[in-house]
Amino acid sequence: MRQRTLKVLLALCAGVALHVLASDAKTFDNKETDMNHHARGPFDVTLAPLPPYNDDADAKLGRFSLDKRFHGDLEALSKGEMLSSGSAKDSGGYVAIERVTGALGGRKGSFALQHNATMTHGVPYLNIIVVPGSGSGELAGLSGKMNIIIAEGGKHSYEFEYSFGE
Repeated sequence: MRQRTLKVLLALCAGVALHVLASDAKTFDNKETDMNHHARGPFDVTLAPLPPYNDDADAKLGRFSLDKRFHGDLEALSKGEMLSSGSAKDSGGYVAIERVTGALGGRKGSFALQHNATMTHGVPYLNIIVVPGSGSGELAGLSGKMNIIIAEGGKHSYEFEYSFGE
């Protein structure tokens, strides 16, 4: 069951990422944002199954630890947790929160990312934003949105539009 759930989750992530490349992603509230900084680079990710919250097999919930190592314009480590649900190859969803610690454009600190993704009959949606107010150190005031790109062969990279404000 967990292996199947992990495969569905990875297929969902790949599909969502491919769709984002072909669309103009907006922030969660669909307002245009004035992001004046851009970062990109590869990252490594490790997903590991965690014990389920309950023993209800009908719930079809997956729970995973999330560990990433970002390279490029964002040199950082992140740790987080992901919850997923889905029973079909072409439909499902996940949410995740991760804490990113390192340097972004030469500024050191940390911030949180919030993920929200669904795939409905093969149509993906992905939204990854900086949690408002989560920036610390030299990253205080950070806002932004991140896209994940999964290339053929499973190589991951990111594109991050961000700014510093109030």
